Amino acid sequence: MNRIHLVSALAIAGTAVVGCDTAPKSTGHHPGHHHGGSQAAATAPDENPTTTINDARTAKTTEFLEAYTQGDFGPAGEFFAEDVVFYPNSGMTADTFTLEEWYPFVEMHHEGFGDIAFEPMHVQTTDYPDGTTWTHVWSSWNGVNKATDEPFSTLVHLAYKWDGDRVVEEFQFFDAGKFEAEMEVALGDRFAADAPSPWDWVTGIWRVSGGDLPDAMVNWTQPTPGVDVVLGDWTNTDGVRTIQMVGWDPSTGTITSQEYGSDGSSLLVECDEFPSPQAMSGVYHMRMPDGTVVDGVVEIVRERDDLMLATLIADDGTEVVRTFEPAAEDDEMRASLGMTATTSDAKSEMVRRIHRDYEAGNLDALGPAFADDCVFKWGDHTAPADKATWRDGLGVHHDTFQDIRLDNLYVQTGDYSDGNTWTTSWLEWNGVNKVTGEPAAFLVHVAHRWDGDLIAEEEVFFDIGRFKDHVEAAAAATGK
Repeated sequence: MNRIHLVSALAIAGTAVVGCDTAPKSTGHHPGHHHGGSQAAATAPDENPTTTINDARTAKTTEFLEAYTQGDFGPAGEFFAEDVVFYPNSGMTADTFTLEEWYPFVEMHHEGFGDIAFEPMHVQTTDYPDGTTWTHVWSSWNGVNKATDEPFSTLVHLAYKWDGDRVVEEFQFFDAGKFEAEMEVALGDRFAADAPSPWDWVTGIWRVSGGDLPDAMVNWTQPTPGVDVVLGDWTNTDGVRTIQMVGWDPSTGTITSQEYGSDGSSLLVECDEFPSPQAMSGVYHMRMPDGTVVDGVVEIVRERDDLMLATLIADDGTEVVRTFEPAAEDDEMRASLGMTATTSDAKSEMVRRIHRDYEAGNLDALGPAFADDCVFKWGDHTAPADKATWRDGLGVHHDTFQDIRLDNLYVQTGDYSDGNTWTTSWLEWNGVNKVTGEPAAFLVHVAHRWDGDLIAEEEVFFDIGRFKDHVEAAAAATGK
């Protein structure tokens, strides 16, 4: 499930050109109490917590975990509150999941492993001076990998926060990388398919700032859905442009980012350590514009959905830090980014289907792709039409012409610097007037603007006057 770590690799881009600064900064919160160390000593409460091992909550937790090991998840409904929040190795809200999402996770545990057991296991419940009650579990999670028949074990600490007789928060502390790697072996493609794709989170336009390096802007796009490759188009306030490609190699377990700047700089980064889904580390090799070569280590941390931090530490100890945040739509630097076009994405494929359904006369099949309030502009952009008028107009096409054919069709989709996504089409429209028998041919350009997964605007560029002549000639000949 290393796909989830690909997000972090992108934060290292632009280092040779825009710098990369980011000593990781923890924003995670702790479950309401301390477990020791200097911080705990500095903030130790006046009262001591009260801990028991034979109370009702401890017993309820033990029973719940025993049911889990048997694949019985029914007791979860009585153990957890409906709005319980799960924190997997992270205190960040962006990384939490819900009870509804918890069920498929634990079901996959039993799909991949047999003989699941918590052995040994210690459970205790503590009432803290701040008024909170937590049940703690220290154990070794054990199971037998169904794919290899080999035993697997990992240390686990679970912390459950109570509100009355229900758990409202669960914190999980364990070696996620080790467990995920074993799950991949156990479930193969089944587990990989369920891994969340990072691209929905990372693609888009980001502002890069911090330190004494120039601000920069990057547009990250995934050219082919389902393929773990992302392209980066960078520019900075000095006018330097950089092209970047990031990819995941499952055979080596390595994420590689390679970039080249217009000033002669380049940067190669390879990361193969993933301590959590929100962090990664590796090495880098940088060539500066003057030919100087710098080597070092890199660490990248995703603090939350709208903040990514990266740190590069050179062999001589020099540290460079950079902050990545979503770019504002009115950011002037956005205009300097190029548009990245793709031809094999889902939106391009949908528009191709629209053209082919239109060509075949399957007009009712077109409607679901367009928003109900979609605006249609054909030829004369001063007279936009609504969806009903548009549908009637398409009917006139097929009433007037036969043998409608769209030749030399080319379709591409681009994410533009103003935040809009357009799919543009070029084609040659051909048909034969049903009444006059005259052939008709038009060069046509169509542009579809998207709002999410629906088309919000359609603009069609062609010789509408000549098209109307054909419609009027057919109407005159039939007396309609």
